[in-house]
Amino acid sequence: MDPAMPALTSTSVSRTVVKLDSGCHEFKIIGYSSSKGIGVGKYITSEMFTVGGHHWCLRYYPDGYEKDDRGEYMSVFIESVDTASDVKALFDIRLLDPTSGAASASTPEVVKPHVFRAPCDTWGFYQFIRKKDLEASTFLRDDCFTIRCNLIVVKELSDVADTLANTSINQPD
Repeated sequence: MDPAMPALTSTSVSRTVVKLDSGCHEFKIIGYSSSKGIGVGKYITSEMFTVGGHHWCLRYYPDGYEKDDRGEYMSVFIESVDTASDVKALFDIRLLDPTSGAASASTPEVVKPHVFRAPCDTWGFYQFIRKKDLEASTFLRDDCFTIRCNLIVVKELSDVADTLANTSINQPD
């Protein structure tokens, strides 16, 4: 033992329990051609859904979110509609093939957690897909397409039922 280091007289132990709640929401756009032309930055909102005890909705921007894209892209965002607290979540947003039900592989995917700040924070994709690419794809059929959002809410539970958290233990001599 290093003589400059004093002997340990106690040790502190703590832990946290992380719980993940997951869910999925599908937002079907019926009448795609009628939704185009509402204007850049204007959106259509899905029905509200609940995952991990928090309320969410999807925002579909038929003409995109930003003017710089000149209406060439469709934008899609997820919104936390909770007003009381911040929420940490992971999500991905994809298109669904109407025949197979398989999710697209070519659309963006988020894998890092994002903290949605209260009240009503959004996060998503400014350039989700070029409208001309959607229109030429198998995802658009009979003027309809479906957006799927897979969502995982991360909950950290710091109040552990047992007494191990923040317990000091005396070290033997």
